[in-house]
Amino acid sequence: MGKKRIHSNGLYGRAFSTLELLVILGIVAVVMSIGYPFFKQYQGNGNLRSAARGIVAGFAEQKQRAMAGDTAVGGVRIHRLALNLGANQYTLQRCTNTNNPCLSWENIDVKSLNQYGNDILFDPGETNPTNVDFQTRGTVTQATIVLTNSRGSRARIQSNISGRTHVEFDMR
Repeated sequence: MGKKRIHSNGLYGRAFSTLELLVILGIVAVVMSIGYPFFKQYQGNGNLRSAARGIVAGFAEQKQRAMAGDTAVGGVRIHRLALNLGANQYTLQRCTNTNNPCLSWENIDVKSLNQYGNDILFDPGETNPTNVDFQTRGTVTQATIVLTNSRGSRARIQSNISGRTHVEFDMR
């Protein structure tokens, strides 16, 4: 095992041999190789949760903007969360005028799902509609947005007419 050495205080201590250190490093390597796939799974599902929370935050932000009005133009404006399913992006927009229906839109912020991970995608078959409008009185277009990742996990975001959102996760 280890060699005994006498310390300056007269007590005996043990040092590790090279063989003992190599055995410990081998055990650590085996444990890490077993744990790494579980860590990647946890990380991928965590990214999906973060992306869903980001969209829910966009809902809350747009609803608040629509209800607060825009005093700079002397009126209130409709706001929108526009989904671009092919590009995995969503855009926070506001109407450039106070008309209803809106004649044109101005981008406030463009957000990408890629900031949460390259494997997070909108599910085009279940996401409907692609434009969620926020009216000045607080009502919202009812919507279902479904996100998926490469593990097959899903996040389903649903909003009702009052602007409340609910998220369900199906993690794999």
